[in-house]
Amino acid sequence: MEEEKNAFVKPVYNVYSMVEHLAMIEMRKKHPHWIWNRSDTHVILGVPTSHEGYKTVAEPGNSFSPGHRTFGVSPWIYAEGRLHTPEELPLNRLSWRFRDGYIPVLTSTWNAGKFNVVTHLFTDGDPDTNDIRTYFTVELENSSSDAATGLFYLPIRSFGASGGPIVSLAMEGSDLVVNDGRVMHAEEQPTRFGSLSYSETGLDISDFLKRGTLPPDTRMEDRSSWASGALEYSLSLAPGEKRKLSFAFQLHADNWMVKKMLGLEERNGRNGRNETGAMPSLEEFAVRWEDQNRIKLDLPDRRFQEAMLAQLTHLYMFTVEAEPRITPISYPLWWLRDGAYILAALGKGGFQPFNDRATRAVAHRDAFGGFGAEGDGPANGIWMISEHYLLTRDKEYLKDMYPHIVRKAELIRSMRHTDVPIKRHNDNRTPEMLLRAESDMMCIASVDGLIVGRMDHSHPGFWINGHSYMALKRAAMCAKELGIEGAWFDDEAEDLHQAILRKAENDFGENPRDYNSVFWPTGWGDTSDPHLIAGMDKFWNEERFPGGKHAPEPLWTYFEAGQAHNLLLMGRADRAWVSIEHFLNNHTAPGLYTYHEGCDDENSSLQWQRARGWDLIRYVTPHGWTAAEVFLLLRDCLAREKGDSLIIGSGIPESWLTESFSVRGMPTYFGQLSFEYSADDRSLSATVERAPGGGVRSALPPGVSFNWREEAVFS
Repeated sequence: MEEEKNAFVKPVYNVYSMVEHLAMIEMRKKHPHWIWNRSDTHVILGVPTSHEGYKTVAEPGNSFSPGHRTFGVSPWIYAEGRLHTPEELPLNRLSWRFRDGYIPVLTSTWNAGKFNVVTHLFTDGDPDTNDIRTYFTVELENSSSDAATGLFYLPIRSFGASGGPIVSLAMEGSDLVVNDGRVMHAEEQPTRFGSLSYSETGLDISDFLKRGTLPPDTRMEDRSSWASGALEYSLSLAPGEKRKLSFAFQLHADNWMVKKMLGLEERNGRNGRNETGAMPSLEEFAVRWEDQNRIKLDLPDRRFQEAMLAQLTHLYMFTVEAEPRITPISYPLWWLRDGAYILAALGKGGFQPFNDRATRAVAHRDAFGGFGAEGDGPANGIWMISEHYLLTRDKEYLKDMYPHIVRKAELIRSMRHTDVPIKRHNDNRTPEMLLRAESDMMCIASVDGLIVGRMDHSHPGFWINGHSYMALKRAAMCAKELGIEGAWFDDEAEDLHQAILRKAENDFGENPRDYNSVFWPTGWGDTSDPHLIAGMDKFWNEERFPGGKHAPEPLWTYFEAGQAHNLLLMGRADRAWVSIEHFLNNHTAPGLYTYHEGCDDENSSLQWQRARGWDLIRYVTPHGWTAAEVFLLLRDCLAREKGDSLIIGSGIPESWLTESFSVRGMPTYFGQLSFEYSADDRSLSATVERAPGGGVRSALPPGVSFNWREEAVFS
């Protein structure tokens, strides 16, 4: 009876179990000498369309956590009497980049005494079954002229890039067992393995590894959940000799449902063997990724080329099922506004099958996101749908989507003419906004024919109405494409446009969002309008470039990218390039072309707080809206649509013209575009899949000859 009574013990939940960051604060204070996770920056690897929980978080030096709230893994070297770790190195001592600048194999290089350490990290698998693995390869080379001896350690700890509780830890042959799940298979069995219980010793594995020793226990249980351990490999390399170690991590192999779904218990059997198969080739993975990359660039500025393509890499890895993500852990939801920009980038990057799924899946929803229903929601929906149509010219798709376009346009018209608030319920919001009083409010009564809509925590008039104007024009275009006569969209758009222009005479520039939406993407402003030019000049001289010195946007980096895009369309590529240079040279994860939002965990989903990692939060990163804006800005520097024409080179700097370069396979509203510049005879030639009604034009200097032709592309 007593045994039966104690069979189930209800777990104790408290604020520490729900918010791991509080526990980490306490542990950092208690054990400042431990080698802690960096928590200064990170990137996120993931199989496209996989669940957020299966995204791998990596810190500089390729210390990582294979999945959210799992455990921390690091490459450490003990040599010449001391422990070398990437956690303790300054950022400028760690090289970190994608393969070829954009293929998502994270490569990090650093030195540990006589050893040169090169690590490769990538994630691959099947998002439909959640059979996803992160692969980690360590290449060690004796870079000295003398023999080098030492120890390679692979520590496993409850904290890291995105760690979680570890209550049991063991090594069985070549398999690492964490929390009763076979989470890792080592291609080469370690020389030794050691683990320890924090509840029994008050120690972390780093206390031992600093001395080049391991604790004696190979199997450990720890009710405190702060257990740690390490694999050890003995090193003895002659000058120039290399050693390679490879590890495969099965994401969430300790989860009860994942075990059943993937048959991990049957697959592993009783002999302790993890039959994950051979380690996949980095080259094969890179080729598969390259095959889905539509745009091929060969440009004089390697930074530009890498930055443009890397944005697509980040954005596509972030996707979940048929949904885009701003960033998977900070914002585990589809935020309509940011998602519209992301889909615009993925579409112009060639990821049309995903965009087809994404827009179809969400067409029935008119206004949603982390802040609830906002005033630009219906416009963003029409933008996404019409953008996909313009890039594919799929009439069947447009027929399917047209009723949704009409409904969203009718909602825009209602908001323009309402004398009462318009609300829409949205249940997928950030924790803060779940009970905020304004979370279901799209707009209040209109004023002077303009929507007084909500965006973020204000009502930026030109943003809301500018996007609505663009959406109504797109709705009119879609109606014409389907041969539908008598649609009211054009008349409503023109009436709204006149109301915007009247307000702009005195009020343009009242909100910082005005400068990043006037020409791009809304098109409500005329680039020759003196009021708008004066406003853009004022912002440039007083905010972005005061006293002749660039003042980067410190918090909302997507705004500066959008401002630069508007300057480009205004004909001020020189000003746009001030910001472009900043984005090319300054990344929150150096070498990986990532950017941030805010100065803390802005608009938190509280999911980082549940992990033992990213506890010293400085900002939200990587940020998808900025990634989208940067891609779209750089893309339009190379080629952009203007009405029924195509313009090449609006933002190509004259310094490039001393070298030959080419762009191939760029998706446009007129099909694929390819162009090539020859420095030998200063000539530009282009082919486009369908001839634009307004032709193809060159924005390069007059001394560059130009010719183009229509050429069908066959897949």
